[in-house]
Amino acid sequence: MKAIVQDRYGHADSLQFTDVETPVPGATGVLLRVRSASVNSLDWRIMSGRPFIGRFLGFGLTRPKRRIRGVDVAGEVVAVRKPDSRFKVGDAVYGLGSGSFAEYVAADERELTSKPDGLSFDDAATLGIAAVTALQALRDRGHVRPGQSVAITGAGSGVGTFAVQLAKWMGARVTAVTRSENAPLLRSIGADEVVGYDETDFTRGPNRYDVILDISGLAGIGALRRTLKLGGTLVSVGGRGGFGRFIQAGVRRRLLRQQVWGLLAKPNVEDMARLGGLVVQGTLKPAVERAYSLPETPEAMARAERQQARGKLVIHVS
Repeated sequence: MKAIVQDRYGHADSLQFTDVETPVPGATGVLLRVRSASVNSLDWRIMSGRPFIGRFLGFGLTRPKRRIRGVDVAGEVVAVRKPDSRFKVGDAVYGLGSGSFAEYVAADERELTSKPDGLSFDDAATLGIAAVTALQALRDRGHVRPGQSVAITGAGSGVGTFAVQLAKWMGARVTAVTRSENAPLLRSIGADEVVGYDETDFTRGPNRYDVILDISGLAGIGALRRTLKLGGTLVSVGGRGGFGRFIQAGVRRRLLRQQVWGLLAKPNVEDMARLGGLVVQGTLKPAVERAYSLPETPEAMARAERQQARGKLVIHVS
């Protein structure tokens, strides 16, 4: 099969479009013909080997542990390993499958859910890491309620564009903090207010928020805390500062008793199925900037690494 392969850490020029053996699913696995995949920050971080601590946490110390990039996937089941599998050959599914920038991927059936008829493969492929991160951050850490004010930094990103829509669905008034050029996109998906961080420091403005979802990591945690209402909650999902911000969040929560949380999402089929249902209902619309062919994946990864993408980048395989 054809796949995007990487044998050394580096930038997008370290990726090769080449032939590799078709994978064999494990004991709880299924083999998917990949129809679409999507790019996440996790993909380019593994590609680059940054942050360095990630190499000790599973990336691979001197080279990527897994040669094929990609995690989010949507496709069709072509083989099952278990006689009592949840899926059968021909089923359309989406979820997670490590190595999804390829024509086929072996995925764990426990990380997949059935694709409803009204959901395209391209849209389904965006509902893994980014969408689940947005949902869990707002629901499980922010505990967003109707009538609250929510600010989202990095709102033009994949996580951010989902978060804006999900916060509106939860009944909040949403301020999107993003590059000024992204303002039309954020308004089109429901943001009540858009602040261009390249023009205005929203942490110095007069407004205060019940919940801040920090995706960009551009402002310090102390400055973000001062922008919260009394009793408000700050949720950090990484961005610039990465693991260091998670450590700061933990220290502030434990020693200063502040509602400051770091979140590493735990994708599960229930959340992914819920998100798919919201797309079918028209409540949620993946903001896809562009669909790339499989051979064009290095171009998509380069754009993602430069953090220039607006919304999600999709890899349309077949």
